[in-house]
Parts: sequence; structure tokens; C-alpha cells
Amino acid sequence: MLKKTLIAAGLAVLLGAHAASAETIKIGATPGPHAQILEKVKEIAKTKGLDIEILEFSDYVVPNQALNDGELQANSFQHKPYLDNQIADRNTTSSMSATP
Repeated sequence: MLKKTLIAAGLAVLLGAHAASAETIKIGATPGPHAQILEKVKEIAKTKGLDIEILEFSDYVVPNQALNDGELQANSFQHKPYLDNQIADRNTTSSMSATP
């Protein structure tokens, strides 16, 4: 439950930043719980006039690279130690995470 709350809180910040824009917010996720949570977030966001596109990835490296390349505005699939390791291994800096 805490994880769902934290994801929702992180997305609320992202959604608030894009509220004035008509663009689609692209969020990468892995199939299963992460994508399922985002489907509910998508429903709620739609009632606020926001469009979310969920892109599912079966690979754990590609979503971070897509985020770093600007192809996604957010992703949801990893814990903080994995994210930190990916940033260090790939020398990327433009990552965003919501953690407890």
C-alpha cells in the first residue's frame, strides 16, 4: 500500500507540472503491478483532463534509457538501489525517482 501511495504521490507531482499542457505524458513500466497501478492513475488523470500513455517494457535497461533520452517523462518499475546502479553504470543524470 505504501508503495502505491508513493508512486501516486510522485506521479501527482509530474501530472501537476504538465497540467497546463495538452501533450500526452508518456510513462514507461514493466508488465504486472507497475503497469496495473498506472492504469488506475491514468483513469484518475483523465478526470482531471490529463492524457497518460503507458508504455510497457519487458527489459529493465530500456525504460531508463528512454527516460534519459527524453522519450518518456517518467517510468515506474525499479527500486532506488537499482536506479542508482544504472545511473552509475551508464553515466546518466537526468533521472527522477520518488522513494520513501
